[in-house]
Amino acid sequence: MSQSILRTKYLKRLQSVKDLTDTVKVITGIRRCGKTTLMLQFMDLLRADGTPEDDIIYMNFEVIGNDFSGFREFHAEISKKLGGRRKYVFLDEVQNVPEWEKAVNSIRVEYDCDIYITGSNAYLLSSDLSTLLSGRTFEIYMMPFSFREFLELNPSDGTYAGLEERYDQYARMGSMPMVSLNLEQTIIRETLLGLISRIITNDISPRSGIRDMNAMNKILRFMMSNIGNPVSPASIARELGISNQKLVSTYLSLLERVYIFHRTLRYDITGKKILKTNEKYYCLDPGMRAAMIGYERKDIGRVMENIVFLELIRRGYDVTTGEINGKEVDFIAVKGSDVRHYQVTQTLAGTSEREFGSLRGIKDNYPKTVITADRTISDGENGIREQNYLDFLLEEW
Repeated sequence: MSQSILRTKYLKRLQSVKDLTDTVKVITGIRRCGKTTLMLQFMDLLRADGTPEDDIIYMNFEVIGNDFSGFREFHAEISKKLGGRRKYVFLDEVQNVPEWEKAVNSIRVEYDCDIYITGSNAYLLSSDLSTLLSGRTFEIYMMPFSFREFLELNPSDGTYAGLEERYDQYARMGSMPMVSLNLEQTIIRETLLGLISRIITNDISPRSGIRDMNAMNKILRFMMSNIGNPVSPASIARELGISNQKLVSTYLSLLERVYIFHRTLRYDITGKKILKTNEKYYCLDPGMRAAMIGYERKDIGRVMENIVFLELIRRGYDVTTGEINGKEVDFIAVKGSDVRHYQVTQTLAGTSEREFGSLRGIKDNYPKTVITADRTISDGENGIREQNYLDFLLEEW
C-alpha cells in the first residue's frame, strides 16, 4: 500500500486554478507517483469547503466498468452526471479512453464544470489535445517524494548522522510512494522492477509498437548506469552494438515521455547558445536505478548529483548543463529572472580547484553554489558559496 502525506505544494497549485472552468487542469507524472492520491486529497478539500458530494464526480479509467470503447460512449455516460449547478469532474488515467480529448473538450463547452485529469505519460498533452483545447490547459507535473517529504514519512532522530542515514535510505530505495522502510530490500527491488515493466508495457508499447524489447532493455540499463554522463544516440548505439541509431533516439524519447528519465541540454555560457550534442539524462527515481543496476559506493556522488537535479526540477527551474572555456558547470537553473549556477561534488577534498574553477569563469552576478557532502563547510571564495547537500535538500522554497 502506498504511503500518503499531504502534497501541499501541488494542492496549492490546484487551489490557485480552482473554478477556472475554461481551463482543463492536467496532472501528469510517472505512474504511481501519487496523482490519484493528490486528486482524492483535493476532493477532500472541496468537501471541507462545503462542496456537496453530488457535485464531485470521480472516474478512474483503470477500473473495470469505466473501460469505454470510445469517446462517444464516455461522453454519454458522464453527461448523465452533469447539468444544473457547477460540478467538479476528476478523470483519473483518462488516456485509457480512445479519443478521450474529444469528450473532455465537449463537456467543457457544454456544461458548467471544473475539469481535472491525470495521465501517466506525456502523450496526455499531445498535439491532438493542444489543438482541441487551444491552450486551455494548465499542467501540473507531479514528481515522487522529495527528501523533505521522505523525512515527513520517516522522521530522523534529529542528529546529522540520523539525517545522513535517512538520505542513504532515500538514495537506495528511492522516492516512489509505494516503497517503505518497513519493506525488505528484495521486496522493494521487485516492486520497482515490476513498475518499470508495467510502464513499458502499458505506457510505451500500446502507442509506439516497439518490437525490439531487447534493445529497449539494453538502452534502459545503459542509461541507468550513465546518469549525468554526456551521451548521444550515436555514442549509445556504438557502445551497445546497435546498428540503428534512429532506434536509439526513438527509445530515448519514449523513456522521456513516460518520465523515467529527464534530459538536460548543454548550454554554451560564453556563446549563449544551446549545444546540439552530448546531452545528459537523469533518472526520475534513484530507487529505480538501484533496483536495475544496484547501488555501490562509487555511485554516491553520481546519485547525489541526480537527486540535486530532481530537486531543482521540483522547485520549478528549467535546468541545463553549462559549458565555459572547456569546463563543465553541472547545472544552470532558470526560473524567470531567477538564475543560479551549481556544481555538485561528493567531497571538495582534492577537487576544490575543479569545482570552483568552472564557476569562477562565469562573469555574471547570479548566485553560484558548490553543493557537497562534506560536513565542514567553508565561506567559499569570490562570491561562490559552499552548501552542504542536506541543507540544500531541506531548505524552504
